[in-house]
Amino acid sequence: MNVIQRPKPREFCATMREYIIDTDSTITFSVRYGGKTVLEEEYSPDADFKVRTRGLGKFCELALWGVWCAGENTTQTDAAGDFTFLINGVEDMTCFVMFSRLVTRKDAEAPGCLSEVNRKVTYPGAKEYVSGFPVDASGKKGMNVTAYWDDGTEETRFVAAGSNDDGVYTFDTSPDVVSSLFEKPDILQYKVEVSGGSLLFVIDRTRYAEAWCFRFKNVYDMPETLTATGGLKMAGNNESDMAAMYGVDRKFGVKVTDEYTVNSGRIFFQSDYKLWHNLLNCQEAGILVNNEWLPIVVTKQKFEREFRKSVLKTVEFSFRLADPEQNNLIGYD
Repeated sequence: MNVIQRPKPREFCATMREYIIDTDSTITFSVRYGGKTVLEEEYSPDADFKVRTRGLGKFCELALWGVWCAGENTTQTDAAGDFTFLINGVEDMTCFVMFSRLVTRKDAEAPGCLSEVNRKVTYPGAKEYVSGFPVDASGKKGMNVTAYWDDGTEETRFVAAGSNDDGVYTFDTSPDVVSSLFEKPDILQYKVEVSGGSLLFVIDRTRYAEAWCFRFKNVYDMPETLTATGGLKMAGNNESDMAAMYGVDRKFGVKVTDEYTVNSGRIFFQSDYKLWHNLLNCQEAGILVNNEWLPIVVTKQKFEREFRKSVLKTVEFSFRLADPEQNNLIGYD
């Protein structure tokens, strides 16, 4: 028996290499995660005397997930982990696997920020998050934040994480949070640096009639946000049951299923479309209303992208509240 191909020491789920084993007899292949055996199967060689695994990365993905950021930073303990592979009961290797729903060009050895973009536009009062492996400064884990002003000056601050874990962190990098780190007001833009990469936030201080902040879990299952400035409208709907009672029609089991449609507003960068694509095709999303995140379900989308840089079309989508009983919470008091 000879292993021709195996996963690399660090992999993303969607780009994870399969096992190819040269053997002339049936083998047992096992996967161990979190101290438990999560898979044990027998494989017989094909006509070329090869055993090939299928969907190993997808299998590992089932055991991984990200969580929403709570507070200033959150450790993503379940977004990545060590998977041990055994052949005929003998340990072959251990692979550190990171969640990814789609194929990525990122290098698993140095992924940088776990986002599809390296710059984005943000707004005063919006929520922002950056996820990645922390930088190490004098034995402390955290992130570096560099602020830039329109007079050409810049300052850098190190923000320590709540623990010294080596795993993935999600940091709250909202404009209001970053501004509190510096004495000088009116930051033009700021850069958040994690291990192996950084994300630049450009602050748009234009006053919009409406600004709605949405959060979602991106292709790495990490929290990320987008702010829509093109307006929000509602189309009322009701899916209640109706029956006759004493000869009079009545509604039973009242269920309000209003549908909301939002327009992205101005698109600044071609890379913005990657974020909108993540939002429209995510598993979990929410809208910020009165400092509370309400879970939503995206139902329709109008997403058209011209790959010529001069054409930046707005994005429009519709959503329902995941909990119908929260339909009275969106709107202005």
